[in-house]
Amino acid sequence: MRKYETAFILDPGLDEATLDKEVKKVEELIENNKGKIIQTDRWGLRKLTYHIRKKPEGYYVITHFEGPTALIRELDRYYRLDENILRFLNVVKVEKKPSEKDKELSSAEGSKEKTKI
Repeated sequence: MRKYETAFILDPGLDEATLDKEVKKVEELIENNKGKIIQTDRWGLRKLTYHIRKKPEGYYVITHFEGPTALIRELDRYYRLDENILRFLNVVKVEKKPSEKDKELSSAEGSKEKTKI
């Protein structure tokens, strides 16, 4: 399965219990569609660049997960229907980060090219 990341902004007027419930709904949606939660980061209240629905702040949540590609469409549909979600970032595929060995190999190849010239 591929690794993905999604971000959404919740209404800042929600109480703590409702915020937890909304985050749990997204996590359950992922798990019910053959996905696996890797990590959920709650950034909390942040000032928005511009007002959304006349609100200057939003509650930011970032979720990293693995899942099939069909899950992306389902998440997108859910985000559009939930009135408590002010904005969302479409699901983004997370690329494999280069390991230290890969970095060493690429730097060694770069130095070889320099000596040839």
